[in-house]
Amino acid sequence: MKIKTFVLGVMQTNCYIVSNDENHCMIIDPGAQGKKVAKYLEENELVLDAILLTHGHFDHIGAVDYLYDKYHCPIYIHHEDIEMLTNSRLNLSYLEKPFSLSAPVTPASEHMEISGFKICWFHLPGHCPGASMIYLEDENVIFSGDVLFNGSIGRFDFPNSSKYDTLTSIEKIKTFNFDATLYPGHGPSSTLKSELLSNPYLQKS
Repeated sequence: MKIKTFVLGVMQTNCYIVSNDENHCMIIDPGAQGKKVAKYLEENELVLDAILLTHGHFDHIGAVDYLYDKYHCPIYIHHEDIEMLTNSRLNLSYLEKPFSLSAPVTPASEHMEISGFKICWFHLPGHCPGASMIYLEDENVIFSGDVLFNGSIGRFDFPNSSKYDTLTSIEKIKTFNFDATLYPGHGPSSTLKSELLSNPYLQKS
């Protein structure tokens, strides 16, 4: 497995390209600069199998239409965030340049296999209704979107955010009894163990 990270757009969002040994790949959260992402795929002769979205905010979905038009691959997101993709208020693009996606999306399943990677989709709402962490089981890697950061958590003061759901999701994360490398939607990577031990938001009951 190889993970290529791009930091894209005004919100400095982490976009991840995860590839296997056969040069098949998936993209997690292509937030902006679709041409830059496509250039990397072409230079490395990668076959794009799918786009996975941790949630529906504009800074994580901005390049989806460009990439879909070019590669026609499936796009997965938790079903509770599908409405956000076509609503500029809910996806927050109205704060910069309003847009809605036209590419077709498919509701993610709890368990999936893409590019040979076994995926577990953890639904952890709060930041938005469909906020999720994407866990690659065999590789022991979590793409945490805006649910969990290095030393922090995602905001819950947006139009469809929920403080109650955030607290519930935090309690669920605290029950995870395994360690994994954590790749968040913004900022540096971490480990689940490190966050459980030192992230101040995970210390509160």
